[in-house]
Amino acid sequence: MPALLPRLTSQPMYRTPFDVRNYARRDGFLGLVSQQQRLYVVQGEQGLARLPSRRLRGREIALFWSLHEPAAQMAQRIAEGARVREFSLVEMLASVLPGLAVNCRLAGLDWTGEDDVTELDPLDLSDRLRLASLNVFVQSVQRSGSVFTIEGPYGPGLLRSQSNPEILVLPVWAQAGEAHARLEGPWRNMLVIETPLHDFLARRMAWLSLNGHLVGPDYKDGPGVLEMQPADLAAYFPNPAA
Repeated sequence: MPALLPRLTSQPMYRTPFDVRNYARRDGFLGLVSQQQRLYVVQGEQGLARLPSRRLRGREIALFWSLHEPAAQMAQRIAEGARVREFSLVEMLASVLPGLAVNCRLAGLDWTGEDDVTELDPLDLSDRLRLASLNVFVQSVQRSGSVFTIEGPYGPGLLRSQSNPEILVLPVWAQAGEAHARLEGPWRNMLVIETPLHDFLARRMAWLSLNGHLVGPDYKDGPGVLEMQPADLAAYFPNPAA
């Protein structure tokens, strides 16, 4: 069976500069994926499509695309029987990128079949995707004027901080559907609450600060989950409508 390991047309060079094209491709990928909340891979019998790294000898790059059509075009070139698979951003952050890190693989973004590949460390990509999602969260909340949390009879649903288990974090989302997706396990009988942004900043953020809690905007599980001081998130909304 054909190996799902396409080869570059020339021998790998291990000091490829991260030039302007790489930055543009990286930023375009981050923007699209954070907006769409999904991305695409090419998968076959031997796993995700991958290339040998041109920067780090002996390492491989797993390939990811921000759009379905380019991924489908590359699937036809890579191997017979290869197919395009969609991952949600939640899956990407919670399991796919941590799995790459464990296996010492890199992430390649929007490969077009050229020798040059935009390579990122998977945990670096995870951090950048979370920051890009923060920007999307802020823009969405500014448009809607509301945020969504999960609450029960004794108050809001809180999680333990990844960085310090003694600190609690309030997850908050810009879309009701994202909050509803978390109504499982110990939260299955709780409610999704919509709060006007002005009230959230004036009351809930003050409560968080008073109790030493953090806030998790656009909360998604996985290593490197974004946790912020309430005042730092509030700074993104300097003039909320009353």
